[in-house]
Amino acid sequence: MEFINLAKAETPLGEPVMSDSDLAVIVSAFETSGFTGGINWYRNLDRNWHQLADADPIIKQPTLMIYGDRDLAVPRFEKLAEFVPNVEVAGLDCGHWIQQEMPEETNQVISEWLDRQG
Repeated sequence: MEFINLAKAETPLGEPVMSDSDLAVIVSAFETSGFTGGINWYRNLDRNWHQLADADPIIKQPTLMIYGDRDLAVPRFEKLAEFVPNVEVAGLDCGHWIQQEMPEETNQVISEWLDRQG
């Protein structure tokens, strides 16, 4: 319910996560193509579950997981390393929209991780 209360606030809290011009690009894309593509994965969740039932759930590739330390929607998954044994986890002081909120820092984390991968 906290998200609903935030959405109903007369004055938005905090700073916008993107500029008006960045938002206009996203709005234009949705006006052109609609939002169907963005939600089809969720609509197909049951089918995906059944099709992937026999798949190995362990991701063996080197993996970088970047969390927003203040993300209320996706908290850190404490058992991540059980499913992704070769994971490196980084946290940035932001919310859910990591690459929009901290683009330079996100790029730096990714670049440094890629450098370590050789």
